[in-house]
Amino acid sequence: MEAFTKFFDGFSAFMAQPALLLGLVAAIGLIALKRPFTRVLSGFVKTAVGVLILTTGSGQITATFRPIIVGMKDVLGIEGVIIDPYTTYPAVQAAATEQIPELLSWIGYVMVLAFLINILLVALRKITKLRALFLTGHVMFLQAALMTWLVWYFFQLPQWPTVIISAVLVSLYWTIGASILIKPTDIITGGAGFTVGHQQHFMNWVAWKIAHLFGDPEKENIDHLKLPGWLNMFSDNVVSVPIIMVLFFTPILIWLGPKALGFESYTFKWFINALLLDLQFGVYVTIILTGVRMFVAELAVSFNGISEKLLPGAVVGVDGMAIAPYSPNAVIAGFVFCALGEAIGIATLIATKSPILIIPGFVPVFFDAAITAVFANKFGGWKAVMVISIAVGLIQVFGSAWAAGMSGLVGGWQGNSDFATIWPALMTVMKAISPIR
Repeated sequence: MEAFTKFFDGFSAFMAQPALLLGLVAAIGLIALKRPFTRVLSGFVKTAVGVLILTTGSGQITATFRPIIVGMKDVLGIEGVIIDPYTTYPAVQAAATEQIPELLSWIGYVMVLAFLINILLVALRKITKLRALFLTGHVMFLQAALMTWLVWYFFQLPQWPTVIISAVLVSLYWTIGASILIKPTDIITGGAGFTVGHQQHFMNWVAWKIAHLFGDPEKENIDHLKLPGWLNMFSDNVVSVPIIMVLFFTPILIWLGPKALGFESYTFKWFINALLLDLQFGVYVTIILTGVRMFVAELAVSFNGISEKLLPGAVVGVDGMAIAPYSPNAVIAGFVFCALGEAIGIATLIATKSPILIIPGFVPVFFDAAITAVFANKFGGWKAVMVISIAVGLIQVFGSAWAAGMSGLVGGWQGNSDFATIWPALMTVMKAISPIR
């Protein structure tokens, strides 16, 4: 009995580590696919190392930027929130470390259970009418992390009730969201056989439904227009993330005053430090993306293999940027007009003395707007791209301010349009029924 207890305790400690848990999931999937031992071992190692790289990058963002974000609240009475999916996990990590460190180990269980529920819902598609299998791994991880935190924050339940509720909610979002986009994605891609599984399902669906109100997509297709070539540089994370931080974060540092960076006055050295801080954000995001790509590549093989064996004929939900080649001009225009919408939104927050100041991140302003813009262009042309992309920027700012005020997180929020609409609406319901909030 004592030996069993020791074994169980050791196994529980193993499973409590997200890197090891997801590595084990990848290995099990590869074993199910009858891959050789060396491939199974490499899959386990790459997945575990990828998760550890993600954790390292997240920790660096938290250590570097959280004191400044907190300083905004202390000095200016404003809560600064960077809206970017890759700042949300550091915010969850920091909050969990302070309040419930073991929550970080629950995220892997939520991700795996949510995927199994996704499979079940699709397997019962004759009843559920849901056919989309969500396989965008990095999005799955980030959303599982956020939902795990939100369910615990509002209800503070023990591990397994938190895991089960979180998994059900996030799986419903994956399955329903990706399923409602099967038809329009099929039209855009000419029957490529996949759907969009990302973070703006609702806005893509809205763009599909209303874009025709703004113009004729056949006569006003934005890909028939010539856009400036220099805009293409924003498609590179390494370039675009620091530039956006310089444009939006440096003015905030100036607003905070020189003491925010440990200086008595503005000097050339202060400017250098501010510039390095902006560049470091790009470094940390690159580190995070490296880790995410590493473990997602392994999990994708595992999940794909399992789904093919269990669900022949299901429609796979993939990263939204898979539709970018079908309207490259819409991708760039979506970014430009979404940035304009965000700028108007931020100016409005400042003018109205909002207690929460939104700091744009690269992922929502580029990838979020880009994907929705492709839908807008296909079904309404360039005027639909312009109007809907500006609306997306405004929604990201005001909706994220709404969400961040309820989230219990400091300094970070997901930012994508679904996380500025349907998710804060869900949070409002959770808050209303919560016995502790």
